[in-house]
Amino acid sequence: MRLRFPALCITLAILLVACSKDDSGSYKAPAIVDLHGRIPLKTADTATISFDEVVSDSRCPANSLCSWAGIAIARFTIREGKKELPFMLSIMPGYPKQDTIINGYIIEFSDLKPYPGLTDHLRPAPVQAELRVFKLR
Repeated sequence: MRLRFPALCITLAILLVACSKDDSGSYKAPAIVDLHGRIPLKTADTATISFDEVVSDSRCPANSLCSWAGIAIARFTIREGKKELPFMLSIMPGYPKQDTIINGYIIEFSDLKPYPGLTDHLRPAPVQAELRVFKLR
């Protein structure tokens, strides 16, 4: 027990530093946002990105043979004050795009979790989107 607590504290500190934003408003590591959750875009203003819904998830389940890898599409919204800008992204290049530029930010949708076929049906994992956000200079 004595060794677990310091190890947990060190791991938590490393995760907080790795996922923190730098001064430019970009995330150093991918930002994880839960379904119906929000993440701030920048510390100086009130702009946020919300993960609204999974529009489509046709990815090939784990341990399956498929002729096509499939695609996941999600809908997001940037909110800044009273302005709302909805957009869709996919985890594969194509339609819709995998990344976009909105309000001076490059937003890339890099992963959707959980991957099909890797969840326990008795305890489903939360649906999360992994985004990479970069501020244009």
